[in-house]
Amino acid sequence: MYTVGKSKQVDEQIAALPAEALAAFHEVTVFLQVAPWNGRSFVTERPDAPMRTRTFGDGGYGMVTYLIVEYRRQVEIIHVTWYG
Repeated sequence: MYTVGKSKQVDEQIAALPAEALAAFHEVTVFLQVAPWNGRSFVTERPDAPMRTRTFGDGGYGMVTYLIVEYRRQVEIIHVTWYG
């Protein structure tokens, strides 16, 4: 299991999510604890890069960008966006 961390700025981004996105965002955080490497690489030319993204919500309107710090078994959420 990985520990998931986030900054105050990310907390504000999460607070701005619409109500219908919150359950899906919670599912993403569980995913990040269990299998963060299954997200899409942020840099397509480097499929093994530790910066990753994952979409969430109906239609994939949300996106989480995160960094995996493997030696600490930690995932740091960098940015949360909602496009819906």
